[in-house]
Amino acid sequence: MGGVSLCQHRAPKGAKGAQMNHSIHSADRTTHLKIVVLALVAGIAVAGFGISTRTSPDYSQTAHVIKAGKPIALTSSDTSVIR
Repeated sequence: MGGVSLCQHRAPKGAKGAQMNHSIHSADRTTHLKIVVLALVAGIAVAGFGISTRTSPDYSQTAHVIKAGKPIALTSSDTSVIR
């Protein structure tokens, strides 16, 4: 196939701009601050969602006991009788 490959993208020779660094170790201070703030907001959102989904307002954990009734026998037969 002719044309431009989508896997290998190169910037034009005269292009200037910020270089993207994919390493967290060499990232600058503002990048670290953005990551910490984003993680903090996400953690608060997850905790808030978890607290708000509780159905019991008193936060007690009670077990509901269901007692068995009288034993019964159930049978079913859907087969046809051939004579």
